[in-house]
Amino acid sequence: MNYSELLDIFKSSLILTNQVFNFLNTTYEKLDDKNKLRHHILYRMKSTSITIFHILTQNLDNPNFVDFSSAAILTRSIIESYKTFYYLTYPDINESEFKFRSLMFEIYDILERQKMVSQLKALDLEQLGEQTDLKELGEQLDELKNQINKNEYYKQIELQNKKNEKYKNLLKKNGKCKNLFSKDFENAVYHTKGCFVEHYDVLLSRLVKFNSVREQDKEKINKRYRFLYKYLSNFVHISPYSISQPSNSISIDDFKKVILPIIFYLNIANEDILDAFPELEEEIQVESNYPDIFKGLEEFIKFLRCDIIN
Repeated sequence: MNYSELLDIFKSSLILTNQVFNFLNTTYEKLDDKNKLRHHILYRMKSTSITIFHILTQNLDNPNFVDFSSAAILTRSIIESYKTFYYLTYPDINESEFKFRSLMFEIYDILERQKMVSQLKALDLEQLGEQTDLKELGEQLDELKNQINKNEYYKQIELQNKKNEKYKNLLKKNGKCKNLFSKDFENAVYHTKGCFVEHYDVLLSRLVKFNSVREQDKEKINKRYRFLYKYLSNFVHISPYSISQPSNSISIDDFKKVILPIIFYLNIANEDILDAFPELEEEIQVESNYPDIFKGLEEFIKFLRCDIIN
């Protein structure tokens, strides 16, 4: 698969994503809360992906001379966005659990805002930030905690249930809920950034959906994924690694490490949404109208399985 073929698959993924997003956008007022949230996150994934595409196509006559570091940084953002998309809107969770997860995420948002405002106040620089009252944020936080206390899913969480192991820092050993107003609870939410799921667990779940995981491959996939995430992370902050790679030395394998994950995560987000709207799936006919996308998905899965060594 050469650079031009990669870009063609990337472009097809963007066109499909735009179709799915436009459907959500035009039907937004009729959507339930879960799909409204998907609309917001898909918009971010779509916008970021378009930016990456522009970066990679700014000089098609000489594709090696591109701002590869920026493309790598934004690619990791796509992965982070889908992690949140998956955690908050996974198709199999019921309404009560969806609300619980959403409240946790909102609590993290309030904790972040409190921290920023406190830092500005401590430096006497509040005028440089949002004129947000800590008292108001505290009231919003208390209201969210009260909503969690009333949430049926939260009431029924038992640590013995392996499905809920990710919430163990929110619970006591006997399975009873911790005090939501304690520092321990806030630290647990803050530590996980409100998103109680591991990147690799998200990846494995989505690969299982595509029937693309053999038991003997799981360890290889885990190691290859961790390598990929570390590779992309090297570009987030300027590092010796990122500086030492001149733009004219970027190989097709390096481009694959950026483009293939985007194709994968964009399209599993699309698939999650299409599963909820069979009439849209029938109208779009992804398999027949976008066959090249599946080539990109298969290439990424081969990379993770180490069928492709690069």
